[in-house]
Amino acid sequence: MNVFFEPGKSATVVTIEGHFVVPDSDNFKNFLLKKIEGGTTEYVLDLAKVSFIDSSGVSVLLSLLQAVRKRGGDIRLTGLNDLVAETIKQIGLHHIFRSYDTVAEGVDSFQNAP
Repeated sequence: MNVFFEPGKSATVVTIEGHFVVPDSDNFKNFLLKKIEGGTTEYVLDLAKVSFIDSSGVSVLLSLLQAVRKRGGDIRLTGLNDLVAETIKQIGLHHIFRSYDTVAEGVDSFQNAP
C-alpha cells in the first residue's frame, strides 16, 4: 500500500494505492491519528487506485471518521471503484461516508460546507 499526502487550504488529500489491508492499514491509521490529534481534521481520501480493501481497511476508515468527527472534522471518499464501492455498500457505510466521483468534488464539498 502506498500513501501520498497533499495538504490543501480546505482539506488534506490522501491518495491510497494498492491493497488496503493489515499491516499497512494499521500503520496508516496510527499515522493519520497523530495528524488528527495535531489538529488536521478534514480529509479527502482518494481510493481510485485501491485494488482491494478488507475488513481491517474498512475498520480503519470508520475509526478515522469517528476521530475526525469528534474534533469537528470529516472525511470524504472519492474515486471509489466498483470493488471498493460494493464493499462499503455491503457493510452499510455508504450511509455514513459522503463520497464523490473526483478529488476536486470532495475538496469542493469542504469549501462549500455551511
